[in-house]
Amino acid sequence: MKLSLLLALLGAVSAQQLHEGSPEQEVPAEQGEEEPGEPEPPCPTESESFRMIVPGQEGHTCRYVIVNDCQPFWRAQKQCARCYHGRLASIHNRATNQRLQSMARTRTNRGQVWIGGYTYRWFFRVYPRWVDHSPWNYSNWAKGNPWRFWKSCVALCTVGGQWSSVSCGTRLPFVCEY
Repeated sequence: MKLSLLLALLGAVSAQQLHEGSPEQEVPAEQGEEEPGEPEPPCPTESESFRMIVPGQEGHTCRYVIVNDCQPFWRAQKQCARCYHGRLASIHNRATNQRLQSMARTRTNRGQVWIGGYTYRWFFRVYPRWVDHSPWNYSNWAKGNPWRFWKSCVALCTVGGQWSSVSCGTRLPFVCEY
C-alpha cells in the first residue's frame, strides 16, 4: 500500500488507475509527426481513393474511403480527420470486417491497410483501443497477435481479413470512416 501511495504522490499513476487497476483510455500522443512548419500533404485525389457506402445496423449508413496514399498510422488518422472529417475505421462485426477486407483487396496493391485500432501494454496485459473511443467488442487477430511487448497499431490483412500488430511508423494505405 505504501508503494501505491508513493507512486500516486509522485504522479507515476493516477488515482483512477490505482482504483481501477487499469490504464486510462486516452489516445496516445501522435508519433512520427512531421516537423513543425512542414506543410500538410494534400488530400488524396479521386484516383488515389475509393469511397463506399455500407448499410449499417439500426438504420445507420456507414461511409468509408480507402486511401492508397501510404502514410504512418497517426498521419493517416490526421488525414482522415482533415480530408474527410472522419477517422480511421473501427470494426465492430464480422460483416464489416469482410466488406472492408474485400474492398481493400480489390482497391489497393498492398497486403495490409490501417484500421483505427492501436494497442498498448500496461504491466503484463495488452489493451486494444479504437481511435474513436468506441467499445472494443469484436476482433479478428491473426495468430501471434497482438504483440505483447510494446505499443503497436492495427492493420487489416487484405487477404483473409485478419488483423496484425504493426509498427505505427510503417507506411500503409488506410481506411477512413466518415
